[in-house]
Amino acid sequence: MELLFTKDSDWLKRWDDYVLNENKASHLLLSDWNKSFQNYGFDFEICIALEDNKIIGGFSAVIAKALFLKFYIIPFGPILSHYNTENFNQLISKVKSRANFLNCCYCHITLPSSKVINAHVISEIEKSALFSTAKEGHRFNYVYSSNGLNWKRIDNFENEEMLISSFKASVRRYIRSSIRKGMELQFAVNEEQIKKGYELCLKNAKENGYALRDWDSFGKTISALVKNDTAKFLIANYQGTIKGSAFIVKSGNYYTYILGGTVKEKPDFLAGHFLHYSACKLAWQEKFDGYNISLGGSIGVVNLKNSYADEQIYFENSKYYWILKPTQFKMFVFLEKFIKKHKKNISKVLSKAKR
Repeated sequence: MELLFTKDSDWLKRWDDYVLNENKASHLLLSDWNKSFQNYGFDFEICIALEDNKIIGGFSAVIAKALFLKFYIIPFGPILSHYNTENFNQLISKVKSRANFLNCCYCHITLPSSKVINAHVISEIEKSALFSTAKEGHRFNYVYSSNGLNWKRIDNFENEEMLISSFKASVRRYIRSSIRKGMELQFAVNEEQIKKGYELCLKNAKENGYALRDWDSFGKTISALVKNDTAKFLIANYQGTIKGSAFIVKSGNYYTYILGGTVKEKPDFLAGHFLHYSACKLAWQEKFDGYNISLGGSIGVVNLKNSYADEQIYFENSKYYWILKPTQFKMFVFLEKFIKKHKKNISKVLSKAKR
């Protein structure tokens, strides 16, 4: 197995094609997704595992920076198309050695491992001696890492009615009601359309007290993914008025729900139900085997998501970290007390400084 570290555009295209079609992959591995961190002064690179010039695995690394400190972050992976202990251990070893080479004080990995049998997770990982030098968990939490899948299976339905019937009775009622209300699905394809839908997501985030990247720092990423047909920005439209929007990204032969927003009003147009069903239907039409409605959110959001999903697949024994420069890392722990209080403002400053 040969390992290649690269940001070359031709290799990135090959890598993205691999991520789209490899079951074990995630949107967190896509090059456009990782490029978005450059808005914060971070960097990224892709490690590609090759056999006979064919991609068989690898990982995407975000190289986070704070003052003179650097952190080597693997938000998802490493992954291999076909699990092989020797190759997998070589990839794990390379994470640590590469982080040392780049003078990072810390590195971590996020393995998509679970005891649940699913084509999109690693069911068995033989822990090598490499893990004996690591600690479980993550100590750097400023780059999102996946915790698992909120999975709706959709590959065994012959027609749309069977798809609708696969949901719980209450969900079926909401889906049919949203359709009867006259909602129409539209795909936002240009920056103006996407921005209008994203503004609704930002409005919901502000009203509900959770963080969401502003348009200037994330808009280009969304637009690039949509332009490449790697993502869809869905709009729930009623008589020319936006009632809801949702952003879903394609990878690993499934769609993942990233974010969304709806208009809160009475009567309720049930835009959230309309959009999640539309995402499921889209995945079914593209012959994917499932839809990852994603984990997490407020109690209300979690309840809505779980009502659509067949099961929650949480990654187990998946997060490990190495402290490579203890003195520097202790300095980060001290500075983090300040960073946490001003995380949002620091992100804005870093974003503006890069433009």
